[in-house]
Amino acid sequence: MGGHLMADMLKAQGVRLQWYKDELLHLARDLGYRLLPAFNTTSGLPYPRVNLRYGVLSPNSRTGTELDTCTACAGTMILEFAALSRLTQETVFEDTARRALDVLWEKRQKGNDLVGTVINIHNGDWVRRDSGVGAGIDSYYEYLMKAYILLGDDTYLERFNAHYVAIMKYISQPPLLLNVHMHNPTVSIRSWMDSLLAFFPGLQVLRGDLKPAIETHEMLYQVTKQHKFLPEAFTSDFAVYWAQHPLRPEFAESTYFLYKATRDPYYLQVGKSIVESLNEYARVACGFAAVQDVRTGRHEDRMDSFFLAEMFKYLYLLFTEKRDLPLDIDDYIFTTEAHLLPLSLSTARPPCPRNMTVQEELFTRSCPSAQTLFPNNPTFTRTIRDAHKQLLQPGLGYSATLACQSPSSAVSLPPQQEASPLGLFSLKFITELIDPPAGEQQGISPLAVQVISPPFFGRMVLTAGPAQFGMDLTKQEHGVVLSEPYQACAAITNREEVQGKMALAQRGECMFAAKARNLQKAGALGVIFIDNAEGSCSEEMVLFQMVGDGSTSDIVIPLVFLFQKEGQVLLDALSQHRNVDVLLGTKPMFLGEGKRNRTVVGAEKWLR
Repeated sequence: MGGHLMADMLKAQGVRLQWYKDELLHLARDLGYRLLPAFNTTSGLPYPRVNLRYGVLSPNSRTGTELDTCTACAGTMILEFAALSRLTQETVFEDTARRALDVLWEKRQKGNDLVGTVINIHNGDWVRRDSGVGAGIDSYYEYLMKAYILLGDDTYLERFNAHYVAIMKYISQPPLLLNVHMHNPTVSIRSWMDSLLAFFPGLQVLRGDLKPAIETHEMLYQVTKQHKFLPEAFTSDFAVYWAQHPLRPEFAESTYFLYKATRDPYYLQVGKSIVESLNEYARVACGFAAVQDVRTGRHEDRMDSFFLAEMFKYLYLLFTEKRDLPLDIDDYIFTTEAHLLPLSLSTARPPCPRNMTVQEELFTRSCPSAQTLFPNNPTFTRTIRDAHKQLLQPGLGYSATLACQSPSSAVSLPPQQEASPLGLFSLKFITELIDPPAGEQQGISPLAVQVISPPFFGRMVLTAGPAQFGMDLTKQEHGVVLSEPYQACAAITNREEVQGKMALAQRGECMFAAKARNLQKAGALGVIFIDNAEGSCSEEMVLFQMVGDGSTSDIVIPLVFLFQKEGQVLLDALSQHRNVDVLLGTKPMFLGEGKRNRTVVGAEKWLR
């Protein structure tokens, strides 16, 4: 549709593409009808996957068994589907996408207007109840606001405003945005943030709430300067939590919107630093490579489509004068993938009847004037930013090494910090780290891969990370075997060897859930994933939980993750002894050989 709209605009100018006859729109319509079967559920929430040839429930579809999807997956279609309806005059697309949004709104926690991250597509029950603005929820909020801008339907704005009040009350801890439990939102459930929340300052600009947008953006910029890129996840003391950077564009997106709102040249400098980092650390012979680890700079052999669709577009617009564009950018809204849809679509269909769902506050429908706030004077924005520039300097943020201290350890603050607001900010998180909220217990609890077979007899224990999906760990020992292909992203070719064994598979190329499905189908009783980042080990890396792809209820085998060094120990054992049996557990089992002789790879995680 984006391509169709641009071609249509150029054709109307009478210079180019005079041959164009809506070919791209016909393709979009065909694709729309192929997506519609995903919505054939009891609730109206879509299946997370649909086979474009066979639909959902056909025996050949290889889908239709999923039970749940993420909130963003179900709530990020109204712009595209409504635009398709208004361009084709076929209302089924907009009506279907709107029905899914209605379900999400109805299933919100009505006492505080928060939503969870994963929801059952059949009965509407929440599967994961953590609530934030990052992965799993992000674009649901974005599309409520943008649906109002594009379509002019007040219902979307009313719902967005209700959610926004809840976000600012419970999730926003300026400059941080921390996940909370949707039913008990007064306590943060984790002390790390994922990089997808970097879109939120840009959304706040659209809402007209510039001060918290500037604060959060500045925090993100400081993290980016420290690590060259924004890590996939980082802790509340701004250390790396997940080290990957798949060239995500959300930070550039927010930078563009803040510059557009304030015209502060500072944001041009931020954009320049993004370009310089991309050229220096991500540029390769045939494009730009994702960064597998921001600490080492190692590349991954991939460049996602969003890098072209979003990153380059936002950077181009950031540095381009409005007069040099072939269109008036203010006449368009960006989809979550930065495709352009014209605001004129709002006149293509009468608005829905007014549906007052929440009580509005004063000035709910007004945005502050950037020229009134910033009349060619960036002093105000600089004042906000300056309060957050020192967060990463020594003494103004708590040290990651505190994680190894006992709860009784004393923490002393510099005198100048104790009297400042930033000192209170840092002290708050020192307290959280030493005495973490219930259920968090200083991060992820490690699991154990224990080698039972001779000559090890349980003396070798490898520290492993858990998954958010799959069944509980097995209490029986099983042999291990390498999967073929090793990355398990395609059909398994050594099914006879894998059947009834623990399969070893390498990280990369596709999602953990896809690998698990392939190996489960081949008869594996469990999967041990091994990191593909050379030299990674549990003593130096932060353990993390493997996440699914929105719907993982069909995966019923246990799954664990080993960093590369621990994985290599297991691979070496398999190479030397051929028959290797392991036991997966929440802690090592002592098998009578004595604790003193036990080899624990990654022991610090257990001691901690």
